[in-house]
Amino acid sequence: MAERQALVEEVVGRPVTSLRDLTSREATGALERLGEDRRRADTGSSWDDRVEDTWIDRL
Repeated sequence: MAERQALVEEVVGRPVTSLRDLTSREATGALERLGEDRRRADTGSSWDDRVEDTWIDRL
């Protein structure tokens, strides 16, 4: 829990005691930023790490 709080505070740039303290803009920005970090994580699988959709993704 403390790790998640630290990540949110890093993204937002201020101390946050509760997620309810975030403005809509801050929450949206935090979700987008944390989502980017998650997508960049190397899974070790070239299939999972591909950048573009394949024909099977578009089905």
